[in-house]
Amino acid sequence: MRFALLALLLLAGCVAAHPALELADAVIADRQVWVGEVRIRGVVTVKKAGHLTILPGTRIVFEPLDRDGDGIGDGELLIEGGLVARGTAEAPIVFTSGAAQPKAADWKYLYLDFAREGEIAHVISEYAYSGVQIHFCRAQVTDSEFRHNVDGLRFSTVNLVAAGNRMHHNTHGVRYEERRSQAQLHHNDIRDNDIGLFVVTRSDNAAQIEHNNIAGNRQYNVKMGLEQPGDVTLPRNWWGSPEAAVIEQTFFDARHDPALGRVRAPEPLAGPVDPAAWRQ
Repeated sequence: MRFALLALLLLAGCVAAHPALELADAVIADRQVWVGEVRIRGVVTVKKAGHLTILPGTRIVFEPLDRDGDGIGDGELLIEGGLVARGTAEAPIVFTSGAAQPKAADWKYLYLDFAREGEIAHVISEYAYSGVQIHFCRAQVTDSEFRHNVDGLRFSTVNLVAAGNRMHHNTHGVRYEERRSQAQLHHNDIRDNDIGLFVVTRSDNAAQIEHNNIAGNRQYNVKMGLEQPGDVTLPRNWWGSPEAAVIEQTFFDARHDPALGRVRAPEPLAGPVDPAAWRQ
């Protein structure tokens, strides 16, 4: 009995040490560290002078809020300064909905816009409009999971490395507008989405997207957007089959609409890659 009582007291002490942090339409202009549970209502902005570190095991919960009635939750974490969200395999950082019955687009996004620093590792992002959006900055996204969102990972005009991630059960696993991006996506597992890769527009075929598993997506493994007239080359990926004729059937491109470019998949892999092997 004494041991059980001691355990309860210790547990209570741990909880008391990190009570939930509640934020509503807040601005961060200094250096802050988040740990435990953080509940957000509205928009939290990390300004240029600010820096946010999120520790392993932290849960960021976006409370249901749709002030403009557009069907997309208003909750977001906007990074203009610095972000280091570095979880671990045993204690990932979780971004999620606070709704009793969560669904895609309950909250808006983790949004890096002209950010000074962006490091995301071992993060789970779910039930958002975009699990993470990255624009006009340098960032690294690794060993993370994006699920039950409209867009898992979305980017444009970036210097981005995305490796070892899993994107599944989203509308779009990855959605991008290249726009002079220097993007390297490798060793990601992109499957069980409606669309694996959605190439929206402005791709000059410069993004390096290779050594990924892009297979088993419900509608298309790759879909070209309505303003993507140029070809896109995606070499050395696993498409669920090594046969070119089978692979091409999973693309929405000029074969369906002559105004679009072609998706080319040279040197397809003979089998799936191991996302955990990206560091080797």
